[in-house]
Amino acid sequence: MNTKNNRLAALAFGLAIAAAASPSLAQYVDNNNGYPVSVARAKALRECNARAHPYIQRDWGVQEGDIYRACMAEHHQPE
Repeated sequence: MNTKNNRLAALAFGLAIAAAASPSLAQYVDNNNGYPVSVARAKALRECNARAHPYIQRDWGVQEGDIYRACMAEHHQPE
């Protein structure tokens, strides 16, 4: 009985450590300004800028910004 409890405790501890460590082990890239950017954010920035690019502000008004904001929200990233 004691061995089973120890194994369950070790498993729970391992899962807690893995859950807490995952965000801190995320990969980062340098954005040439000295500020690290996560790989997921860099990917979202590229995709959302490309999606909004055809809707330039002088022709479409606020449509460009709306598309960009919606895309970033889809990727769970701040603007």
